[in-house]
Amino acid sequence: MFRKTVEALRAGRSPILLTCVEGEQIGQTALYDDGTIYGNTSLIPTFPLSAGKLPRLENEVLIERIVAAPELFLLGGGHVSVQTAKIAKLCGFRVTVVDDRPEFANPDRFPDADRILCSPFSEALSGPDTPNAYYVIVTRGHKDDRMCLERILKKPFAYCGMIGSRTKVGLVFDHLLQNGVDQTLLARVHAPIGLSIGAVTPEEIAVSIVGEMISVKNAGGVGVAWDEALSSGIVSATEPYAMVTLISKSGSAPRSTGARMIVRKDGTILSSIGGGYGEFEAAQYALAMLKTGGGAKHYTCRMTNDDAAKDGMICGGTVEVLIQMVKE
Repeated sequence: MFRKTVEALRAGRSPILLTCVEGEQIGQTALYDDGTIYGNTSLIPTFPLSAGKLPRLENEVLIERIVAAPELFLLGGGHVSVQTAKIAKLCGFRVTVVDDRPEFANPDRFPDADRILCSPFSEALSGPDTPNAYYVIVTRGHKDDRMCLERILKKPFAYCGMIGSRTKVGLVFDHLLQNGVDQTLLARVHAPIGLSIGAVTPEEIAVSIVGEMISVKNAGGVGVAWDEALSSGIVSATEPYAMVTLISKSGSAPRSTGARMIVRKDGTILSSIGGGYGEFEAAQYALAMLKTGGGAKHYTCRMTNDDAAKDGMICGGTVEVLIQMVKE
């Protein structure tokens, strides 16, 4: 089911994964992908899967819509883009930089980017739609900004922001309205871009931009993102491993329901369920189960305030974790 999930993500789909976290069927999974059900069909609920917020627990089953890691398209290779690429990459975004000038679109300038396109903006935006796309328009001129925005508004996107003064933004919006662009689409554009934190330097502006993208990502309820480390670990696995899934939390636990990590027999960890004591304890359980060949386990890690203080955290928290053995 995990391999099929990755296949669906890489094909541009967002499947629904169902996992039993309690009872006789603990650890069993089912996948609903593009109208087809794989795995344990008894886990599929009688009500529509699209009803209600995901992820959620329903009758001992964790129901999640799985989405690809968010992809940021930086349209323009200036100073703000350089800093935005660094911070966005640290925050889990796949980063694509687009600029038509070789001196601005190159690996030396953007060592953190996953992809660099030295091409006209119109050409870069004419490619296939990207699920979970975040667009940041920071080109060198008013004309390119307007053209980029016009093309993006014809595509699906999770976030679109455009840098510039309110006067410039107003002129661009007026032009698009006069050319038939729907006002409701323009209302989705974050312009001027970024959170209002009084940012001045390129670094501060980048923080405000990435902060705004994170706010949109975490409030949108689009699904649980699988990062490349997790997806690649699933596909490349040649021996049994443990899949550790965060199924609920309270207190200071940093990550949300659906966060996953892979634990290999040699102790290697791919991705994260939040770090700290909770992740360490989960990894120890997973390693022990890999040695004994156990099937699946649901356990609760309760951190007292003393535990949290020793681990450098402000307060205690509780995480519930499911560990599944995956045989390859």
